[in-house]
Amino acid sequence: MQNPYSIPERVEFCTLGAEQLPGFNLYAPGGRATVSLHGAQLLSYKPGSGQELLWLSPKARFQPGIAIRGGIPVCWPWFGAHPDGAGFPAHGFARTSLWTVRSSQADAQSTELCLGLNTSQASLDLWPHRFDLELQIRLDQRLSLTLRTRNDDEQPFAITEALHSYFAIGAIDQIAIDGLAGCRYRDKLDGMNWKDQLGEMAVVAPFDRVYDHPDTTLLTDSVAKRQIRLQKANSRSTVVWNPGDEVAAQMADIGSGNSAQFVCIEAGNCGERQVELQPGQSHSLELVLESCPVNV
Repeated sequence: MQNPYSIPERVEFCTLGAEQLPGFNLYAPGGRATVSLHGAQLLSYKPGSGQELLWLSPKARFQPGIAIRGGIPVCWPWFGAHPDGAGFPAHGFARTSLWTVRSSQADAQSTELCLGLNTSQASLDLWPHRFDLELQIRLDQRLSLTLRTRNDDEQPFAITEALHSYFAIGAIDQIAIDGLAGCRYRDKLDGMNWKDQLGEMAVVAPFDRVYDHPDTTLLTDSVAKRQIRLQKANSRSTVVWNPGDEVAAQMADIGSGNSAQFVCIEAGNCGERQVELQPGQSHSLELVLESCPVNV
């Protein structure tokens, strides 16, 4: 039986991994993408060139309740460790929850898929607020993601969040990240101390930084000979992360030798840049990715 949200040649239901997690392949004249309903997670994005932009770990686990390493996980309603400490999942529960499809549509130039997550007993056990969360995915000549949070509670609440993009690269020492010069950042590898970015970032792994940065970031990959532009809206934080090989070797879903093949550059609102919502109020975090060839 055809999935009710399938659209011939544009939206195709699929299963992912040995556990056959549900997902969709999206097609548009400007590219293709794959999304898992487990976590509403983009796992692949290939623009018109056909070259993959996102990194998916060869050791990624496709299991209910387990975060998938790579692609673009949704970190929500907290980013990083829970404020109350141990016993809560890192980066919230959205990335390990099963989302539902709300709508799909396509026209001559674009394909869209809308996924949703809302309050459940499982969510209330971890976070005592009622909410509606929606991820709108639009595929045309670019990939556009809009993560919308609505406060369905009777009390205000605050969130931190990120679209945790893993980008596939030729080598970690052969990239440049531009657009962060002059920004302040918290260095998570140095006691969360505030520092100032003097000039553009020197890309030497490991690094784990949360920048006060609302603007566009450019990732130039001299091996792949391309530049990826990250445009965002309603985001006051940009996170850059690579664990380095020593730490990655201890991570079961990354492993030795794999950390040099990705860099995370994330749009979000983290730490002091949390978003506070009154009852009935909504907030949308937006990220647009596009790639172009460069001669380097």
